[in-house]
Amino acid sequence: MRTITLLFISLLFPVFSVSAAQEIKTFKGLDYTIDYPAVVDVSRVVVLIHGSGPQDMNEDLSAVSAPGTRNLFFVDVSSALVSKGFAVVRYDKRAYKWKSRLAKDKAAARSSEFRKYSANPLKHTVEDAAAFAGLAAKLFPKAKVYLLGHSEGSYVALQVADTTARIAGVALIGFSAQSLDTSLFEQTVYRPLHYFTSLDTDMDGSLVPAELQSESPWAKALIAQLGRLDLNKNGSLERSEFMAGNLTNILLDLPSMAEYRRQEALYKKPAAIIKDAAFDVAFFQGELDNQTPAYNARAIQLLNALLWKEKRIHFRFFEGLGHALDKRTSYEDLLFRPADRQALTDMASDLDAYWN
Repeated sequence: MRTITLLFISLLFPVFSVSAAQEIKTFKGLDYTIDYPAVVDVSRVVVLIHGSGPQDMNEDLSAVSAPGTRNLFFVDVSSALVSKGFAVVRYDKRAYKWKSRLAKDKAAARSSEFRKYSANPLKHTVEDAAAFAGLAAKLFPKAKVYLLGHSEGSYVALQVADTTARIAGVALIGFSAQSLDTSLFEQTVYRPLHYFTSLDTDMDGSLVPAELQSESPWAKALIAQLGRLDLNKNGSLERSEFMAGNLTNILLDLPSMAEYRRQEALYKKPAAIIKDAAFDVAFFQGELDNQTPAYNARAIQLLNALLWKEKRIHFRFFEGLGHALDKRTSYEDLLFRPADRQALTDMASDLDAYWN
């Protein structure tokens, strides 16, 4: 059965990202670049750690943004940090390297190197981030080393900082305190319920064909799949059938998901790392983030306020911003936009103060 997929509405938004020509080098088989501040002696360096998927050193979100929008999230983040005197290390994720290689040579999927990677995806991601943290320390021996993780990168950054003595602080954008499966369940099964409810005009928990005769992208997608999703064959789509269609996205499993789960179970929980951390932790969270909702960071904030009372843990929440600190029209808005410039300025200013 075909599963329900998320649709993006085509709108045009201004392009803010600008990428200057950078020197590209290679380390551990991965390309990387360094963005330098206008200072003589670099005293602080930040390693950027990507979100999930095959991300390059720019964390290019253009594919999930409005058509024609160039959205290089890590270029924009780096620019804000460099303006405050931080050097920034950006590198291609190993998943991106393999995606690029397999696109040119499908036979590489049978190589022992790829099999080792696909059997240990999370382990490789964490070890690569740790390797680049070590490289930053080697390249800037007099500088303090910090990590900034986005989405999955927030999890990876905490794992690296927990086992690497040299890390002085971690910044987290789009943080999740939950397992990958729990996050996927919310994103895939519960987040789309808004669209079902908005189409259910008589609020009876069922969508009849008349309720699906609208210009809504969701209505069009559902009416096209009604024959397959209507499991009880009553001519309408029940709420449970709608949720079932979305749940199959998880149950079918993506490649390496089983391996990821096994490895995830071996790592410490994010909350446990934050509670006992010897390093500084700063949260930057969009209130309209519908991938790693703000309640994850709020839960840590509550624990710290009531129990831990650690001054090394900081929080800034942004009204109206989403998963990549980008402006959203509502919590249900799935379309990415370039990161809000003021938010990045505020984040860089905070880190400049925390990590001075």
